[in-house]
Amino acid sequence: MKAGDVIQCSACGERSVVKLKKILSGWQVTGTCFVCALCSAELGRPQEEETPAASGARDKLAALLGEAGDEKISIDPGENYRRGCRNCAHLLEHPFKLLCALTQQQVDPMFECESFSDRIKEKL
Repeated sequence: MKAGDVIQCSACGERSVVKLKKILSGWQVTGTCFVCALCSAELGRPQEEETPAASGARDKLAALLGEAGDEKISIDPGENYRRGCRNCAHLLEHPFKLLCALTQQQVDPMFECESFSDRIKEKL
């Protein structure tokens, strides 16, 4: 039996569909069971071998792509990564616009200028 199968329910006697219901203990899921979609009568519990493991899916994907892979990839954005106006010490945030304290003009948060001063380094 699996979710979505059409059955003759033994409890209500109607032709119905099997539905998978989660069993909760507080906010934690403690298990699953099959129920009738019409009367919610319990029909049984799923077997463990029917649920695919996440590691099995990962192994199948690795076999498909031809990668062995538990290699960690590190991404280094470089020293110019934070050089936008949104991270500048001269940025004045206003509810309606962003201003630069040096030029007294409205700025785009992604703009990069020559007079950038890192906000985090200024605090230290």
